[in-house]
Amino acid sequence: MLKSLAAVLLAVGLSSAAFAQVAPYTYSISIGTSSTQILAANPSRKKVIFHNPNDTAKIAVCPSGPSRSNGAAITAVINGAGCITILPYDRVEISGGSPSGPQQSMPSAWLGVASGGGSALTIIEFE
Repeated sequence: MLKSLAAVLLAVGLSSAAFAQVAPYTYSISIGTSSTQILAANPSRKKVIFHNPNDTAKIAVCPSGPSRSNGAAITAVINGAGCITILPYDRVEISGGSPSGPQQSMPSAWLGVASGGGSALTIIEFE
């Protein structure tokens, strides 16, 4: 009886909940034709990759942060000022790297918009 109880306790102790995702974090989302937040602010972020897996839709992304504006609303626009437009099947990597110093953090939230509704976007975030 004691051995059975010990075996059950050992089995329960060894089993655990599923672990949370570890960096890099991957997000697959769907965005439409209205500017929306696609990535929350993260003070630990060091690099982000945006990938557009669509056949025809263009996607634009831009950072939204306190250092970015004077309080005016920021919106992502295809080919808009301050936005990075990602063509179909293309990707863009944005790094906080610097040739003369340590990796810089990129804490701002990000906004995105697509040229067609229900467009896929893959985001890979590194800390």
